[in-house]
Amino acid sequence: MASTVAATLLRRGGRQFFLSGFRVTHHLAPPTIRAAQPTGRKSYHSSGALLSSSSGVTNGKFMSYAMLYHDSVAFLLSNQLGIPVFMANESKTPTDVANEFNLSVRAASALLVTLCRMDVVEIAKDSDYSVDDIVYRLTPSAKKFLADRNELACVSPFVDTFTTNFISPDALLESSLPADEKKDIMSEHLEQDDETVANNARHFMAHMNAQSYCCAKALPQALDLESVNKPKTLLDVGGGSAIYTIEAIQSNPNMKGIVFELPAIKPITQEYIDKAKLTDRVSVSTGDFFKDPLPDSVDYVLFSNIFHDWPDEINMNLIQKAYDSLNPGGKIVVSELLLADDVVSSTPAATSMNVIMLPYTKGRQYRPKELFCRLEKVGFTDPEVINLVDDYDLVIGTKP
Repeated sequence: MASTVAATLLRRGGRQFFLSGFRVTHHLAPPTIRAAQPTGRKSYHSSGALLSSSSGVTNGKFMSYAMLYHDSVAFLLSNQLGIPVFMANESKTPTDVANEFNLSVRAASALLVTLCRMDVVEIAKDSDYSVDDIVYRLTPSAKKFLADRNELACVSPFVDTFTTNFISPDALLESSLPADEKKDIMSEHLEQDDETVANNARHFMAHMNAQSYCCAKALPQALDLESVNKPKTLLDVGGGSAIYTIEAIQSNPNMKGIVFELPAIKPITQEYIDKAKLTDRVSVSTGDFFKDPLPDSVDYVLFSNIFHDWPDEINMNLIQKAYDSLNPGGKIVVSELLLADDVVSSTPAATSMNVIMLPYTKGRQYRPKELFCRLEKVGFTDPEVINLVDDYDLVIGTKP
C-alpha cells in the first residue's frame, strides 16, 4: 500500500506549495537583505548560491526554484503515508520508518532530512557517521498540527487536498486557457444537486477547518473583539463550519454571530454550532450570496478565503452587499493570503495560492492597495491591513 502511494505520487510530478525553505520577512514590509559574513567556512543553511563570482550574482536562486518543489512532494508523501502519526509517541530512525512503510533506508532518510529542515521532525540523537543513523522525533508544532487527524487543529486534511489534486506543469498549462474555454471546479460544484453539494461540503469543511484553525484563533485579538462593550453581531459569509464565528463569539459575551450559507449546507453548519454549545448566540441564515441580499443590521461582515475564488465583478457585488448590510460604523473584514503591494515582497504562500487558484476557480489573490480601491469605490472609509497570523492578513474598511 505504502509503496503504491509513493509510486503514484512520484509519477504525478511535483508542485511547490508552501516553500518552507525560504526565510522571508512579512510581505507588507520591504524585504531585508543581509550581507554574508566571513566565517572561514562555507554555510549550507540557506537556499542561496554556493558559487562565487566577481559580480556577486549567481544562478543559485533559480536552481532552487527548480528543485524546491521536490520538498513539497516529500512533505505530501510523508503526510500521505502517515509518518507524523507513526512518530507521534516515540523517536524513530530512518530504518524504523523504512520498515514501517516498505521504503528503502536511503529513501526514508531523505524524507526525514527534508522533514527536519521543514521543522516537522528534529534530531533526538545525532550521528557523526551517517544521516541514516540519526534518531528523529516530531517537533512540538508537528505533534499539534500533523500527528492526530481527529484533532480540529490537524492540518492534514488540507495537505491531503494537494496530494489528490497534484498539478504538474502540463496540468497547469491546461488550466491556464482563457476563461471562456474552461469551467472551473468551484463553478461545477455549485451546479450540482443539493445532496451532492452537502456530501462534498463535509470533505471541503475538513479542508477549510485545517486551513483556518490558526486564523480563526487569531481573529478575536486582531479585531479587538475582547473590548466590545455592547451587543454586536458578526456575519460570516459562506462560513461553512462556523469556525471563525465560533471563535469570535466565544471571545466576548456581547458578541453574536450569523453564518450565511446555502440551504443544503445549513444542517452541517448547525452541527458545528451545536457541538460548540452556541445555539443561543449563533444562527444560520440561508441564501445564495450571488443572488440574495445579506442579513442586515450587522456590525462586522467577514469574507474569509472567499474573494480569491471569484472574478472581480462578483467580489465588487459582495462588497456592495456587505456595505448594505452593515450598521453605520460597521466593518467589512476580508481575510486572505495577500500579494505584496510591490509584488516582489510577496510570500511564497501567497504566490503559490495565486497559481493554485487557476484550475479550481476564476479568482486570484489581491494586493492590499487593490482591495483598498475597491472598498473605497463602494463607500468604505479608512481602509487598513493588519496581519492575522503567519502569511494571512485582514483588510478592513469602515462604513461611515
